[in-house]
Amino acid sequence: MKISLIGLGGCGKTSIYATTFAMKSPESTSSLSPTIMYEVRRHPYLGLEVSIFDFGGQEGYRDSYVEKPDVFNETDVLVPIIDMHDPEKLDEAKEYFTKVISVLKKKALKPKVYLLYHKFDTHDYPKEMLDSTYKKAKEIFDDMFKDFEVVVNTTSIYEQEKLNRIFRDILVGSYDALKSHVEKAESQLKDIDAKIIVADISGNVVVHNVEGVTAGLQLRSDFREFIHSCNMIRENLFMAESASFNGKPIDGDREVELHIYKYVLAVLIMKSRKISVESEEKISQLLNDLSLFADIVISSHNQ
Repeated sequence: MKISLIGLGGCGKTSIYATTFAMKSPESTSSLSPTIMYEVRRHPYLGLEVSIFDFGGQEGYRDSYVEKPDVFNETDVLVPIIDMHDPEKLDEAKEYFTKVISVLKKKALKPKVYLLYHKFDTHDYPKEMLDSTYKKAKEIFDDMFKDFEVVVNTTSIYEQEKLNRIFRDILVGSYDALKSHVEKAESQLKDIDAKIIVADISGNVVVHNVEGVTAGLQLRSDFREFIHSCNMIRENLFMAESASFNGKPIDGDREVELHIYKYVLAVLIMKSRKISVESEEKISQLLNDLSLFADIVISSHNQ
């Protein structure tokens, strides 16, 4: 899958990548350097190899993309990003996106478009100006991508959970069956009295109900290392596609389960030994559904 992030210089493309995929804090992004030409970052997700193209937004670079448009070849998802803190450049962004749309049509490319009104926050920016800029921007851009399948969102690196969910939907959005299973799992987690994280083997979060567990799409390092170690045991010792692991303290009523399905999906469950029968039944149903979800992931890869 190829995801292309486009926008003017300073609109927040690299900051979005850094906070969503690279576990950077919003505060740390202020020191990021401008992207030169474009950077390609590889990111595994549910066993798929995702290529994220971060296109530099300086004028000279933008002109080069239009003059040599092969850089947009094989783009599955286009993410135009508009800076809500820079109203003076809305017309410039419109001109750039118009040229990109023309290129895509000439090359018969029709990626799914996720249009982001970014920096939709009042960090060092007055709310009155934000509201005014947003209204003006919607009048300019909402209809610009009408010939494409388009999803519109407001985003901010300070609303990481929302931003993570948007990119998770981007990553599974090309597969209707995957998306419906993710949405079902998300709904199921709300009714279970246990902390549960569903991730892929690389430690990318799919859904969870644990507040503060992630600063991006990736789990924190200790959880990733635990999943990696158990997966190595599954592969080298058990030699099985799926396996379950259980841990509990000698004293105490907490326990941890890790279920690995089809070498692609990891389900981490943290619960009390006194958990209700109703929640245990709901966990059992969730695990059955996620086992089917893993089968669909494998099927999607084969297709």
